[in-house]
Formats: sequence, structure tokens, C-alpha cells
Amino acid sequence: MIGYLRGEIIHLEMETVILKINGIGFEIELAGFTKLPSLGEKIEIFIYTYVREDALKLFGFPKKSDKELFEILINVNGIGPRAALNIINSMPTDRFISAILQENQAILKEISGIGPKTAQRLILELQSKLEEFAAGLNTVQKYSEHSAEDRDDIIDALLSLGYNEKEIAKALQEMNFNKDTSVSEKIRRVLSYLGKER
Repeated sequence: MIGYLRGEIIHLEMETVILKINGIGFEIELAGFTKLPSLGEKIEIFIYTYVREDALKLFGFPKKSDKELFEILINVNGIGPRAALNIINSMPTDRFISAILQENQAILKEISGIGPKTAQRLILELQSKLEEFAAGLNTVQKYSEHSAEDRDDIIDALLSLGYNEKEIAKALQEMNFNKDTSVSEKIRRVLSYLGKER
């Protein structure tokens, strides 16, 4: 079972790449990347090997935690690999976990293909699992350090400047702020961080 690969991208089409390793090309569908890698770039990715009678597919993730979330999602009744990838690509992991733990169906329904019944099923089946998962990651706490109002203001401001929600959330997770830091100062510092990342 393949769990990790490191190699050079020799073909890139949408979110599918061919990764060259020791003269062998592995076709991998990527998920969870805030910015897709470039042709010729060397990358390290965590792999989930999906095996069926008629198919073998490799799904690649930038972090081991993304792979673990994918494995949790595909064990939910009615959620297959395609739906799990859609969830991971639609919003930051932190926001998805927070929505499940807070039973916030409105946020879950922002994901394409997720209606009220699916949102309710996700909450029922994932709450206990994601509590344990989040405790190991300690990411929900980081994402929630900013008040809901501050976080919404920061996200709205940066979305209007052309940044996407996944990279904004990653910046908020990575950065530390004093509790007295103003929203405008947070926005300025996040902008500086994102400018270095791009």
C-alpha cells in the first residue's frame, strides 16, 4: 500500500498530476492544496490508495491530516471518494470541523452537493470522530482564537482582495496575535504573510 511519494511533476492537467519517481510515473489526483504545484516542480505528498475490483486510484494530499480526514469521510454512509474530495477542496479543514462540532448545517450546505439531509448525516456520523481528530490536530482551537466577528471581517476583507478562503484560513491558523490586536492590524499582517506565500 502506497502511503507517501516524493518526485517531479511531469504532467499536470486540472488537479491530476503524473509524478515521476525513479523512471516510473504515478498518476495522482490532488486534494487539499491551497495552491496547485507547477509542472517540473518536486513535491512530497501523502497518498491514499483507493482499490476497487475495477479500479486503482491514488489520491494525494499535502498534509497527513488531510489524508486522515479523507479516510474518515469515505467511511460516512453515502460519501464516496468523489464527495470526500469535494468537501476537502471546498473549504478549510478547520472550518469544516468547526461546522460539524457546532452542528452548523448552514456552513455545510455551502459545499456543492451537500443538502440538509446530507449535512445532518455528516453531523450525526462525524461529531464524535472529529472531536478526537481535532484534539489530535489542535487546529480548531487555533482557528477559533479569533472571535467569530473578527474572523468574518478578516475573511471578507481578504476575499474582496482576491484571496481564497483556504489560503486565508491557513494564514490565520499559522499566525499568532495578541488578544488586543485590532482587526485592521490583523488584516495588515495576514496580507503581509500571504504576500510572502505567493
